[in-house]
Amino acid sequence: MSNVADTLASLAELVHALDWLEPTYFAQRLDQAATARELHEIVLALDYAANSKELRDTGDERVHRLLNDILPLTEAIRVFFRIDLWPASTAQLQSWKHALSTAPSGKYAFRDDGAIRICLLDATLHGSTLTVRRFWTHVSDFSGSWTEVELKLDAQQVAEFNTRRASLDAFFLPF
Repeated sequence: MSNVADTLASLAELVHALDWLEPTYFAQRLDQAATARELHEIVLALDYAANSKELRDTGDERVHRLLNDILPLTEAIRVFFRIDLWPASTAQLQSWKHALSTAPSGKYAFRDDGAIRICLLDATLHGSTLTVRRFWTHVSDFSGSWTEVELKLDAQQVAEFNTRRASLDAFFLPF
């Protein structure tokens, strides 16, 4: 967990340096983030902006260097908030596909490597049933809808989810 704390501290330092060169709302929002969800949202927004015209349009090479240093840190933090689950069997894959078939854009849930990437903040586990509340949409399209999907997990997947969620809960209490 100290690795995440160190990463957050480094990110905050770089975001403040960026704010000094190119004032944005990111430093203030990062400083004011009081919950895991708020932190996650600002990290996602910062990651997107660091890759887009929003911050890259400046001709200042110092800004570009800072953005290049910020991106690996935002990715490291994003990894802490997510879990990739691979179907353990053909039957489980079919079960997940069936559950996702009822969700708008659910067919886009599977990654090219066959995994489903889930934000730990949008998932709850009851026994071996993982309920995922997710915004299903195409990339860069914010017109999707929230949908709850239930996925059956095997014992190893349950253990992995519980371990990852416990790390997140311990670091960011209270939600």
